[in-house]
Amino acid sequence: MAKEQRLKRKLGLLGVFSFGYADVGAGIYMTLGLVAAHAGPATPIAYAVASISYLLTALSYAELSSSFPEAGGGMIFAEKAFGKFIAFLAGWSLLLDYIVTGSIFALSATGYLGHLIPLLKTDPYFGLTAALLVGSLVVLNIVGIRESAAVSSILVVMDVVGLSVIMLIGYTTRFQPFFDQIAIGTNPTWENFLYGSTLAMASYLGIEVVSQTAGETRKAGSTIPKAVKLVSIIVILFAVLFSTLAIGVVGWQILGESEKDPAAVVAQQLPYGGIFALWISMIGMTVCYVATNTGVVGVSRMVYAMSEQGMLPEWLTALHKRFNTPYKAIILFAFFQLMLAYIGHLGLAADLYNFGALLSYMIVNLSVVMLRIKDPYRYRPFMTPGNITVSIKRKSYLIPLGAIGGFIANLVMWLMVVGTHEEGRLVGFSWLAVGLLAYFLYVARKR
Repeated sequence: MAKEQRLKRKLGLLGVFSFGYADVGAGIYMTLGLVAAHAGPATPIAYAVASISYLLTALSYAELSSSFPEAGGGMIFAEKAFGKFIAFLAGWSLLLDYIVTGSIFALSATGYLGHLIPLLKTDPYFGLTAALLVGSLVVLNIVGIRESAAVSSILVVMDVVGLSVIMLIGYTTRFQPFFDQIAIGTNPTWENFLYGSTLAMASYLGIEVVSQTAGETRKAGSTIPKAVKLVSIIVILFAVLFSTLAIGVVGWQILGESEKDPAAVVAQQLPYGGIFALWISMIGMTVCYVATNTGVVGVSRMVYAMSEQGMLPEWLTALHKRFNTPYKAIILFAFFQLMLAYIGHLGLAADLYNFGALLSYMIVNLSVVMLRIKDPYRYRPFMTPGNITVSIKRKSYLIPLGAIGGFIANLVMWLMVVGTHEEGRLVGFSWLAVGLLAYFLYVARKR
């Protein structure tokens, strides 16, 4: 473990950006068809609305990660700000996020592989193939094989170049304006638009992975904020521009029926569409596979960290005698990832992805506010925008309106998920109930 950490302390701007983009940037491949099926011609607007809560949260992560450059992410920030119980809640929510990451991107990778082998997009092969992809990464992570920052960087550059070329060709050759079809309230209805916006939010999740690299990054105080800004700008631009192109090229009806490989369906309609569809399918499959690995690695790291903090049983910190990896944590939670992948329900996975991530995002934004009050004199290389000075008991504090706005935006989005996604609501609250039971039976009793 120590050797691996020393290696990752060499991460520079491109390396950190690559880790962040590989997780966040893969979302457009996964959500585009789902969003179009509900938001219709207003799909680009749904992505723009969802980007608000993401951007404000990303800036909060940039401040916290650069001010507290250590691994652990949202759970560590929450503990510094609010103590163990809120830290457990953040960690447990992120566990759900990582579990779903390991399955939802396996499903997306299978969808693009299915563009090459159509049989894989049918039942039961769709879910079975996704489960096998997760299983292969579980084995690799137990023996300690992970993608390097260099490989991630190459894949990310390929993805950025690939999408840019397709958008350039698409806008200049096949794009047909459709904006007169947008009539929110009727086409789509408000209910469908809000539902689509919550699904669009799933394409922006994953910025947490940047904070996990903070303790392993050169000059984290300046590198982390730069990486977060770069990831945010490119991801938001690509989501809005590519979704606009997709609706203008194939129409929202066709796109909505192509939830498993929407980007390939768009590329298929361009000049030399067969070649571009093959290209984008390979890129999409690879990037989604890398994002799947983020989930497998992330869940084991989070379980390991929570166990070290006394929030989960200590036996989960056990390392394999030969491979020196937390194999028990990987195997236990891989069971949930495998099951969710095998079910093959992309919509349910997107619901759960939002539920856990948005809850942890709310806590992270509030942590920024609380730490400004609890630790006002800490050096902060980067600060979220929109700060005002507030006096409390004759002491002045710089309160971040950006973080407060991020909390409100994520709360609204989370309430929309809870209100409109029945299956996600049921499973999400069940997950929280199990976590709270575990906390009060295990953690609180130990104190």
